[in-house]
Amino acid sequence: MLKSSLFKPSLLRRLFVGYVVLILSLTIIVSVLISRQTTENTLQETHHSLFIRAQFLAELSKYLLPFSDQTSLIPLNQTIVELGKKTQSRLTLISENGTVLADSQKSPLSMNNHANRPEIIAARQQHIVPTTRFSHTLHKDMVYLALPVMTEQKIQGFVRVSLPLTIIDKKLTQLRLALAFSAFISALVALILGYYFAKRFSAPLIKITAVAEAISKGDYSKRIITHQKDEIGLLADAFNLMAQNSEQRLNEIETDRNRLAMIFMGMVEGVIYVNEHLQIIHMNQVAAEMFNLSASSSIKQPLTDQIKVPEIVSAVQDAIAQQGVVKAQLHHDDHTKNDEVIDIYVAALSNDLGESVGAVVVLNDISELAYLERVRRDFVANASHELKTPITVILGLAETILDYKDMPENMRTRFMGDIQTQTLRLSSLVTDLMSISRLETTQNGIVFETVDLTASVKNALTNVSNICREKKITLSNKLPNGKVLINGDKQEINQLIDNLIGNAIKYTPSLGHVSVALQVLGEQAQIIVKDTGIGISLSHQQRIFERFYRVDKARSRDLGGTGLGLSIVKNIVEKHNGTISVSSLEDHGSTFTLLLPLS
Repeated sequence: MLKSSLFKPSLLRRLFVGYVVLILSLTIIVSVLISRQTTENTLQETHHSLFIRAQFLAELSKYLLPFSDQTSLIPLNQTIVELGKKTQSRLTLISENGTVLADSQKSPLSMNNHANRPEIIAARQQHIVPTTRFSHTLHKDMVYLALPVMTEQKIQGFVRVSLPLTIIDKKLTQLRLALAFSAFISALVALILGYYFAKRFSAPLIKITAVAEAISKGDYSKRIITHQKDEIGLLADAFNLMAQNSEQRLNEIETDRNRLAMIFMGMVEGVIYVNEHLQIIHMNQVAAEMFNLSASSSIKQPLTDQIKVPEIVSAVQDAIAQQGVVKAQLHHDDHTKNDEVIDIYVAALSNDLGESVGAVVVLNDISELAYLERVRRDFVANASHELKTPITVILGLAETILDYKDMPENMRTRFMGDIQTQTLRLSSLVTDLMSISRLETTQNGIVFETVDLTASVKNALTNVSNICREKKITLSNKLPNGKVLINGDKQEINQLIDNLIGNAIKYTPSLGHVSVALQVLGEQAQIIVKDTGIGISLSHQQRIFERFYRVDKARSRDLGGTGLGLSIVKNIVEKHNGTISVSSLEDHGSTFTLLLPLS
């Protein structure tokens, strides 16, 4: 396989690297020389500036020193302070014996004798040179220059000019930065030009190398564009022809693969393809969602690490070992709508030589179908049982009346009353079944009306007031003063509220308490029905909204329940885009909470 490094080190890279080394070396040498010269010139300029300022101050002071002391030079000290500010330097006037008479930055009265300062000693000896040292007065490094004040060839005192070393360093730093920036720009321009010419010289060979490398990695769309007619041009034409033929074959393979991938992605079944080492080669999104996986990150991962389901792993291993087809079923039943039932179909794959190359796993989630089938069976069984019981009683009583001609009138009356009771129960059951059927049938074009929940709850409370008095049950309510409006089917909403309150009263013993509350929470209406009845154990709470489901079947039938009340409630709530929940403890009552969207 050709590498791009075949030509780059000997042409473009070698030319460019050599040019870089040359330019950088020259830039560094020139920059260092210029920096040194600039530093020297700056220092000389600074020293000369100090000397000029010192001369000016000496001329100003030589007529005052013979007649001055610290107390008489207060006006001069003010002048020196002003001069120091204007010249941005520190000015000091010192007597011949070293006493500080005036200073632009410190009070002379607080300053020590300066006779032993290096710059004063040098000035006394007529050796005028700048001195750099630490100032104990200002607590920082300074550059000093002192001149003697002479009258009639006699030293009357000294003047001293100083600058903080930081000012000089800052100025030098600015100059060096400007120099460095100029050097950088110059070097950058030179490097860009050098790279341009080096690249132009080596471009044809580098293009051929780059295209060859791309083809070796599977990118057959690259082409070499050259107008040369020499050996390089012939080589480029050969590469282009090879790339064209390879690209055509690759496109055909890619089309077939994409078609297969689209089929896999469009399937409602989960599909997994593993190789002979049980590594996942392909997984469609349906299969990934079944096991909460990422289809892309599962590729080339061991099946046993990604899918920890023994039934699936075992089926794949058996299919590969037998080189055949294995069927199995994954069934997890928790007696709720979330039961999982998955049909597993595994087919082994082999190549033309009969060698195993893996297996295809097809996973068909039939959980919903299994649930619907169970619901259908349960409904038929429960409906048959619920209908059979009153019919059997009615039939038995009727046969007894017909067979017993001389039946006493009081017994006949009691039997007829029992027949009436069972008939009413049968009628109630049929009515509830019709309600369930109507609610579960898709109805298009339903138009809801505005329903006042406050009025509906009040009507329901009025309907059960007599029953509460008979059972000695305390019935309380907490209702808003105004209307609480929702959009819905008024008849169904009334039935919903009647069922909830009726259930609470039905399963609450005498001397118990039932409370009903209605309030607005944000954009929802909340109805809470709370009782002190028999309660519902946690194990039953998940199923109480199923049809014909009873917590206590014997007690429910004795109380006249059909087992469909809460199922009707749940269907009405869902039809109105609401939610209902229950909170209960056995023997401690129940609380049903209903939420419906406001209009």
